Amino acid sequence: MKQESTFGKILIIDDERDNTEIIRDILEDVSYSTMLARSAIEAKAIVAANTFDLILMDVWMPGQDGISLLSEWYSDGMTTPVVMMSGHAEPSDIVRAMKLGAVDFLKKPLHDFLPILRNIMTRKEPEQSTQQVSGIDYSLKLKEARNIFESQYLLHHLSVNDNNIAVVAEIAGLERTTLYRKLKDLGIDKK
Repeated sequence: MKQESTFGKILIIDDERDNTEIIRDILEDVSYSTMLARSAIEAKAIVAANTFDLILMDVWMPGQDGISLLSEWYSDGMTTPVVMMSGHAEPSDIVRAMKLGAVDFLKKPLHDFLPILRNIMTRKEPEQSTQQVSGIDYSLKLKEARNIFESQYLLHHLSVNDNNIAVVAEIAGLERTTLYRKLKDLGIDKK
């Protein structure tokens, strides 16, 4: 049932029918408008014809996966915030999705996700703050959360220092060989 007044419009992309219907019911119960897509092909058609305030997208889908679709959309200049979700993502998937532009990464089955979505949708344009840590699901194990933080930290310093490993190693307080090993472990391409 569509309601007249909504908090926003959300596209849910997931090939698991039960999962999408549960998420849709929860969102619509609290006055969000939703649309569903079961594949990347279906999602592309829906996005071409509609605008959304937020997209929730599964990583693993038949055909094109969610991370490659995320990359394609952001390469094409899409500005709609995308939250990735997966029940069995590796830390490298999380790092890659965040590097590509996902605003958050949720572990399925989703629990207490409404405050996270509400926060994302009510955010003002983000002011670049070097003190802000984003994209970390605080229900993650400490090592996984640390990997996300370290990835964001190192990617930031690599980008502002033209990928100069010597400079970034000094900033991070690491030996160069340790930094190279850390970048490899985090799945970061040194370019």
